[in-house]
Amino acid sequence: MKRIAALIALLPVSAMAHGAHAPVPDSAHGLAHLAPALLVIAVAAVVARIAFRGKDDA
Repeated sequence: MKRIAALIALLPVSAMAHGAHAPVPDSAHGLAHLAPALLVIAVAAVVARIAFRGKDDA
């Protein structure tokens, strides 16, 4: 879990997304930055759930 937190801290998704997305209307611009952040959070949650599931079985 510490690795995931460090990865999220070191790779700000909003900064990576800025300039990396295709031109979008102003109304959808916020989503162009929010979507990658939500994706990273979802992946981190799934990895954490899998990691903790293995500890419960032991």
